[in-house]
Amino acid sequence: MGKETKFLSIAIGLLQGMIRDEGREDAVISSMNADKLYKYTRFVNEKYVDDKCRRTNEVDYAARNDRNRFHFNGIVDRNAPLGNFFVETRENGLGTPAQVKLFKLLENETSETFDRVNGKITMIRDMTGFDGCLSRKLTPGRYVVEISKGSEYEIITDAIEIQEGKLTRKGYELNRFVDMEEKGWMAGELHHHCVYSSPVFNGDDDVVETPQEVANSMMAMGLSYGALSDHHLVLHHPAWKAMKKDNFVPIISKEISTSNGHVMSMGVAKDVIYAIPEEKDRTDEYLRSEFVRITDEIKECGGLAQINHPRDLQKAISWNPAFEDMLDIFETMEIWNGSNPMMSGSTNDAARDLWHRCMQKGLFLPATTGSDTHNICADDYHVLFDQIMDTIDAIKANKSDLDREYADETYVMLMIGERLLPILEKWAETCLTSGCVRTYVYFDPTQPKEATHTPKNILNILRKGNSFLTNGPILVPKVGGKLPGERLKVTDNNAEIKIELQIIANRELEKLQICTENGVRKELELKGQKENGFYDYSMSLSEAALNDDYIYFTVLDDCTNMAISNPVIICR
Repeated sequence: MGKETKFLSIAIGLLQGMIRDEGREDAVISSMNADKLYKYTRFVNEKYVDDKCRRTNEVDYAARNDRNRFHFNGIVDRNAPLGNFFVETRENGLGTPAQVKLFKLLENETSETFDRVNGKITMIRDMTGFDGCLSRKLTPGRYVVEISKGSEYEIITDAIEIQEGKLTRKGYELNRFVDMEEKGWMAGELHHHCVYSSPVFNGDDDVVETPQEVANSMMAMGLSYGALSDHHLVLHHPAWKAMKKDNFVPIISKEISTSNGHVMSMGVAKDVIYAIPEEKDRTDEYLRSEFVRITDEIKECGGLAQINHPRDLQKAISWNPAFEDMLDIFETMEIWNGSNPMMSGSTNDAARDLWHRCMQKGLFLPATTGSDTHNICADDYHVLFDQIMDTIDAIKANKSDLDREYADETYVMLMIGERLLPILEKWAETCLTSGCVRTYVYFDPTQPKEATHTPKNILNILRKGNSFLTNGPILVPKVGGKLPGERLKVTDNNAEIKIELQIIANRELEKLQICTENGVRKELELKGQKENGFYDYSMSLSEAALNDDYIYFTVLDDCTNMAISNPVIICR
């Protein structure tokens, strides 16, 4: 499945989710498929977009066919005049890696009126190095600068102007408003790729970053541990283990390709291989036995066996629904993959539903996240988004002609442009790269760091589900004194259970959802004032035990700012 077809498939699913949430029906959207829409967009591009570029000799046309293959990171025309930008990020006066985003302002924008949802992705994603320094080239112009470092730091914004041949220098002191490691929580990344997944090492993915660049990117997002999970091989393991630092734990990993899903082998040095059969030998019995064999092998080696993106759009990397009865061979489930948003109608939403249904049947597979990053700059998606915007502009300009033969396709694409692209633009500029979704795990802060900050201990915590998932907020629930993944003994269903919630965020949140196996039990509006760079929505409340078997929590504003906890299991 190509990038364009996958994007359109995701878009159709999200539109269908929106319609469903609104309680209405739309036969055209319900029946649309990505192949039909892709053929339509190709027709529109060839007739209206590409032809216009050729006739007007636009600069962009020469790059349209190859810019998806190369990560220019903000500089498409390398022969254009450039300026120099130097930035240093510090914490307590010492250099530290941080994420640096630069948004080039459009002609009609100022730094005061800038809104990242402006119909064009202008974001450049970069990072300061291990020493806290970044030096790079930029095209001249006015920029909004955003400095961030994950969930525990204030987001700093600034304005700069880059002039040709001149140096613009900036320094920023980071404000860490909460240190979760002091409280026993550390954030990490479980699904990331590097150059070892590329054709250079006989892989299929367009990845150019080295393990060192990936580690730098993860630490710039405030992560304390990370798994580098390349396809097909384990050649990257030595380079990844060499990234160990006092404040970063590398975990060796491999994403195993099968013909019915992707399996993560975390913490295993051995090259575990799923033997994909010839078509004549392809039976359910064989496929099932291979899954059992490789997960057993992972566990025997002391590793963690995880099912990744179980509801992906591509059959070869999505878990076979006919095999749902054997999901207990896995120890964790990736329900939130960073390659698409957590929204109704998304593959993440479907994975979350699968996780939920497993728990309803008594199978608790602790939930995890993984960014699934193949490009730490995230600019390949930006190019795709801009191409979709070009297509929609052409559709608007030629709607009357297109409606005569392609009324359904025109209607759906315009709906995508009107209802979906604004939130996807915000998501793409906010939530794509290393650690864009992260898994916080709880360790015993009274124990020495040598015992807690190890791959083995982190994998054990993941197995227990003492964790929460986030792309922004901190969400630490205690139900009757129990953390996520722990069991609470209840003898009286009418008894009130005390719930304590630590909810803090560097961006504003809208609501809290209290969830059980029966869905959302209660939804509460969140209100708070920003102080010292963050919002504090922490609270205490009481809920009756009723007949629920588990309880978990979600906080969110939208898909770009949300967190989900693993459940507290209720025992009787």
